[in-house]
Amino acid sequence: MIPAATDVLVIGGGPAGSTVATILATHGITTTVLERDVFPRYHIGESLLASLMPMLDAIGAGEKVKRHGFVEKPGGYFNWGNEKWSFRFDEIEGAPSHSYQVKRSEFDKLLLDHAAETGAGVHQNVKVSKINFDNGRAVGAEYVDRSSNTTGTIRFKYLVDCSGRSGIIANEHTKDRHFHDVFKNVAIWSYWKGTNLNYDDLPAGSTRIISIESGWIWFIPLSDGTVSVGTVLTRDQLRKERDKKRSAEEVYDQLLRDDPEAAIILKNAQRSEIRMETDYSYTSEKFSGPGYFMCGDAACFLDPLLSSGVHLAMVSSLIAGASIASILKGKLPEDRAVNFFETSYRQSYLRFLMMVSSFYDLNRGQAGYFWEAQRLTSKDYSEKDMKKAFVSIVSGGADYTEVRDGQYGEIVAKKVAEKLRQGVDMRRNAGQFGDETKRENMQFMDALNGLHFLQANAAIDGLYVVTQPAIILAEAA
Repeated sequence: MIPAATDVLVIGGGPAGSTVATILATHGITTTVLERDVFPRYHIGESLLASLMPMLDAIGAGEKVKRHGFVEKPGGYFNWGNEKWSFRFDEIEGAPSHSYQVKRSEFDKLLLDHAAETGAGVHQNVKVSKINFDNGRAVGAEYVDRSSNTTGTIRFKYLVDCSGRSGIIANEHTKDRHFHDVFKNVAIWSYWKGTNLNYDDLPAGSTRIISIESGWIWFIPLSDGTVSVGTVLTRDQLRKERDKKRSAEEVYDQLLRDDPEAAIILKNAQRSEIRMETDYSYTSEKFSGPGYFMCGDAACFLDPLLSSGVHLAMVSSLIAGASIASILKGKLPEDRAVNFFETSYRQSYLRFLMMVSSFYDLNRGQAGYFWEAQRLTSKDYSEKDMKKAFVSIVSGGADYTEVRDGQYGEIVAKKVAEKLRQGVDMRRNAGQFGDETKRENMQFMDALNGLHFLQANAAIDGLYVVTQPAIILAEAA
C-alpha cells in the first residue's frame, strides 16, 4: 500500500530512481518509489561506461550485476571520419577493466529490485499526475494506481524526479526544458541476429561506432546473441529523405547497405522491427528547486555518441542521495547541499557536452550540417558556465584566463578537440609521444568523464561525496 507520507518520494524506477532510493534507504530514510510502468520494460541505452563500475559497487549492486551474465565491454572502436582506432578501458591506470553491454529491461529491473531489497518502498504501475506546491515548495504528489484503479496523494519532505523524458517537473511545472539547437537528431535502430562481428580482431563485447556522411552508426552486442544496430542522423536529413517518399525503415536500411563496414557485419543477418526517437538532446535551466531534485533524463539528456545516459543518471542520483541524506541527517543546511548538487551535476553534464561537441570537431572538414555540432559549446551555453567546467577539467594544466569571454566557447571546443586528436594518434601509434605526454593525456581524458565529485581535491564549496561507510557529503580537509 502506498503510504500517505514519506521522507522522500522518488518518481521513476530506472537507474536514476533506483540509485537514489537505494542510497536513502541505506541511511534508514523512509523512501517511496512510484514507477509508471511494470518492470521489466523495454528501454534503449544499452552500452555502459566503465565509470558505472565503482558506482554500482558503492550502492552494493556490483556483484549482482556481475553475476547476471551481461556481455562484458572491454572498450570500443571508432571508424570516425577517415580514421580508425580502438581503445580499452584498462589503458588508464587504475580504471576498471570493463563495463557491460546490457539489456536495459533486465539491468533496470535488477537495480529496482535491489532498491526494494535495501528497504525502499517500490510501487509499480503507478502514474504521478501532479505535483502539489505550498508557497513555491514541492510538498506532495497526486497519483493514479493503475493496478487497483485508485487515486491518492502522498506528502513528502523531498521529491526526486527521475521520470525520464516525460520529466514531470520540467514539462509540467517549470516548463524550462531547452532542446539543443545543434543536436536536433533522430535515432533509428533495430536488433539483428546472425551478425558477423568477428570479421576483424576487435575484442569481443566492444562497442563499434562508424561515422557516415549524414551521421553515425552504432553496434552493441547483447547477451541474447542479438546486436543493437542504430543510425543517428539530423532531423533535417531525415526530412529530406522522407520528402523522397521513403519511410524511416527504408532510410535506415539504405544507410546500413551504403556503409562498407556495416554491410560486412550485416551481410547474412536478419533484423526485427525498427524503433525511432527524435529531438532527444535537451537540458533544464535548473536541476533543482524548493523541495525537489531532478536526476537523469528528467533533467537532461545528451547525444548518445559516448553512451553518457546511464552514467549521468547514476551520477546525478548518487549526488542527490548524498545531498538529501546530509540534509535529513542534520549534517548540512539545505542551501549548501542543494548548491553542491546543482553545481556538481551541471559540471558533469557540461563535461560530456564538451566531450561530444569536441568529438564531432574531429570531423570539422566533412561536409554537412551534422558535423557543425562543435558550435554547441558557444551556442547553447553561457561562456561563464563553459569556462568553469573546463577549468575544473584541466585542473590548472593550462592558463586560459587571457581568453576573452566572447571567444571562450570556441576555444574550449578547440582545446578539447586537440586533446582528443592527440589521444587518437596515441592509440593509432601515429607519431612519437613521451611517457609524460601519454600520462597527461590519459589524466585529461580520465578527468573529462571521471567521477570528480568523489575527490576531496575537487571539492565544491568545500564539499565532496564519500561512499564509506555510507554515501554522504563530507567536508574537505
